[in-house]
Amino acid sequence: MKNLASVVLFTLSTLLVGCNLSSNENTQTRSNEVDAAAVKLVTQAYLYSYPSMTMDYTHKVSANVEVSNSLAKAPINQWGSMHQFPKAGFTSVVRPNLDTFYSVIYADLSDGPLYIEIPATERYYLIPILNAHGDVIKSLGSRTTGQEALKIALLGPNFDGQVDSDLTVIRSTTSLNWLLGRVSAKNNEDGKLVVSEFQSKLVAKPLSERNNLQYRNPKGTINQQYVGVTPMDVVDDMDIVQYLNESMTLLVNNPGYADDAPLLTKLQQVGFKAGGSFDLNQFNEATQAAIQQVPQNVAGAFAKMTANPPTKNLQNGWNVITSGLGEYGTEYFLRAYVTKVGYGANQAVDAIYPNAAVDTDGQKFNGSYKYVLHFPADKIPPVNGFWSLTMYDTKGFLVDNVIDRYNLSSMKDLTYNEDGSLDLLVQFERPENNESNWLPSPPAGENFELTFRMYYPKDTVLNRTYILPGVKRVK
Repeated sequence: MKNLASVVLFTLSTLLVGCNLSSNENTQTRSNEVDAAAVKLVTQAYLYSYPSMTMDYTHKVSANVEVSNSLAKAPINQWGSMHQFPKAGFTSVVRPNLDTFYSVIYADLSDGPLYIEIPATERYYLIPILNAHGDVIKSLGSRTTGQEALKIALLGPNFDGQVDSDLTVIRSTTSLNWLLGRVSAKNNEDGKLVVSEFQSKLVAKPLSERNNLQYRNPKGTINQQYVGVTPMDVVDDMDIVQYLNESMTLLVNNPGYADDAPLLTKLQQVGFKAGGSFDLNQFNEATQAAIQQVPQNVAGAFAKMTANPPTKNLQNGWNVITSGLGEYGTEYFLRAYVTKVGYGANQAVDAIYPNAAVDTDGQKFNGSYKYVLHFPADKIPPVNGFWSLTMYDTKGFLVDNVIDRYNLSSMKDLTYNEDGSLDLLVQFERPENNESNWLPSPPAGENFELTFRMYYPKDTVLNRTYILPGVKRVK
């Protein structure tokens, strides 16, 4: 990841407009000059906190219901399952998949651990547990734990009690966690017949209530402040001072790792620490103005990374990351960027998410044109699970269209060519042939992006000997 880190540092440095970017963080600045070292530290604090802030607001918005509903929303520490695929207008998370039915828990272990039951199933499923920093601390499901039933104790960082010996113990270093379960479904009808039965047997309750057969999950309390809002928009639009103060509050129950200590020690120079309070007035006016631009600068860096991924990641216009997902170490920009473009990403061994914003000629995708993604017969994506192609707008949400089709996948009835090859058609107009292979794009003039998911990819994908074909504009 060192090449990626150098690209990121260059990107951020060019975006810090008006700053005198000195490498000496002890450089004293005049009263009318920007303290570039301080701006750099605040930028690092912003990136470091981006996953935890996104998880916090995802919890606040998606758990803001009285009881679980069919949109994978549920009160804190309760299962919420989606009994149908999302459609245009779904904004709870960016880049939702349409290959699996979601079953999720917005977990907060501040008041104690959770007891969780997962039933046996023959379906491919995957339930990663992400901590507040966006790392997958445990991946449950077909690849790792198999198809048998599981009984789990999910413990927070401060729990030191006893746990029954028959339970699988999973400990998180943060109080906020997210179980983002996915069970394969061919379509809504298939999901309702098969997957819904699996979902109905999921159990989540306080560990202390494990043997209480009379226990019933309490109703949640609705906070009007979080009704009808999009978590990512709240985080991205937040004033930098409020953002940093809320981030420091989150650090109290969601501490960093031992490897984060060098960075967190440096960030104390600008007052960033667990439980702290950020004082913008400690800086001169020029520095204050530059600090207030940090969110916009980071957003620009994210956009630039999407449009111009590191060369080593590129495969015919796709940004293909085959290592580091879900386990970021000290790659703080990468984990923040993945939070932005694909919040809840799995480890690469479970799934990879190549993203593309441009065609094979390097031109941005636009609804004004027709495109084709062609797979030769011997280059069909090699996966142990399945693959899919999904259409999103430039914010990462589903694109509305007349047939309510938002993706194509190997689980659906696609039409293959006589030689065994496959053409996926991406365009606004209904095609004359191969409508089963049509992925509708937005109207003329609107840009869009594509995500190609590969679930349980084979080694040739992970070692990059398989190269994903590019999306070509039809001339």
